Amino acid sequence: MPVSDSTSVPAPLLRDGAFLRLLGVGFTGSTLRWHEQIAIGVFTFAVTNSALAVALVMFARSLPSLFLGVFAGPIADRFDRRWLLLGGQFILAASCAGLTLLAWTGEIQPWHMAVNGFINGVVFCTEFPVRRTMMGEIAGMDRIGRGMGIDLTSNNSTRIVGPALGGLVYELGGITGTYVVCTAGYTICMLLMAGLVPPPRVMLDRAVSIGTRVIEGLRYVRSNRALMGTMAITVVMNIWGFPYAQMVPVIGRGELDLSAFPIGLLLSSEGVGALTGSLLIAAYARQPHFSKLYLYGALMLIACVGLFGLSRIYELSLVLTLVGGFGIAGFSTMQSTLPYVLSAPEMRARVMGVLSVAVGTGPLGVLHVGLLAEWLGAPAALMIMSLEGIAMLAVIFFVWREAR
Repeated sequence: MPVSDSTSVPAPLLRDGAFLRLLGVGFTGSTLRWHEQIAIGVFTFAVTNSALAVALVMFARSLPSLFLGVFAGPIADRFDRRWLLLGGQFILAASCAGLTLLAWTGEIQPWHMAVNGFINGVVFCTEFPVRRTMMGEIAGMDRIGRGMGIDLTSNNSTRIVGPALGGLVYELGGITGTYVVCTAGYTICMLLMAGLVPPPRVMLDRAVSIGTRVIEGLRYVRSNRALMGTMAITVVMNIWGFPYAQMVPVIGRGELDLSAFPIGLLLSSEGVGALTGSLLIAAYARQPHFSKLYLYGALMLIACVGLFGLSRIYELSLVLTLVGGFGIAGFSTMQSTLPYVLSAPEMRARVMGVLSVAVGTGPLGVLHVGLLAEWLGAPAALMIMSLEGIAMLAVIFFVWREAR
């Protein structure tokens, strides 16, 4: 289904206070997640010298989306979205304040970070469909492409800022500095949400249970082959693509002998590619190419994952993460836009909840690469994961023709 998009410049959307507040919450939260991920990886590997331990801490962070994500859309339909987002930011600020105290007293352990990561994952699986749906409602169908594009550009820029910030703060202030920054950042998000005037929306019948809405969302996606193909590619990317990032601190420390800041720059390089690629796509991509960008972008990243595992030269590793970032741009540009556009208005929040489940398969990939790395070493784990991911994309290519 083609999107109607006006030819006017997006300046009016960027002057919308509610849109900017939601954009700010997304930018700050994503930056903090990348910032914390670098510190967690470096700290846990330094304490345990175990790739599996690093993977397990990250596993706890992504686990909630696998089980709770499907409920996020129906919850967003049923309750006040502003309060859902505000409450989530308060919980994260309080949790990070507790970790700051533990770090300052020298009592912090990787399992504390795993618990905090689980809490972060619970909040994120609600924030993802709620915030994106609210932004879509503000933009309207005429500006949905631009609205999601602006959010994607903001999100990709956090891939540059977050890892570099995480590495730098960890080198200067240790794990205590990491959680001081997190506490301050989530407090800022609370203030942004407190002043938000939410967009008007149609409230659905509360007599319909959340469980019924979950089933409706799953059935709706299952009945639409284009949506099914989109979700399948998302699953592959989250199991065999994105989890490589958990091994970057392991390879950086164990294979390349790097400190925290250069390790952060490896993932920041990915962010440079993702941001540059998304800007090029926004300028030149046309509707007939959107599905191809989605599929082949995933293929590009997964191929780079295997090559990254083989690299023993820091500069080459930087280039590979940069190229992988271009693949992420092709994939991420369409990840939220396609499900939103392909869905009926009354089903969008529920479809976004199903998308959260697809994204939530990430913990399976994190556990997979962690076990492989513990058994065969991180480089071999990434190579095996890459080959498996390419094989799965080949299956999707032939089974769901609507996705290519």
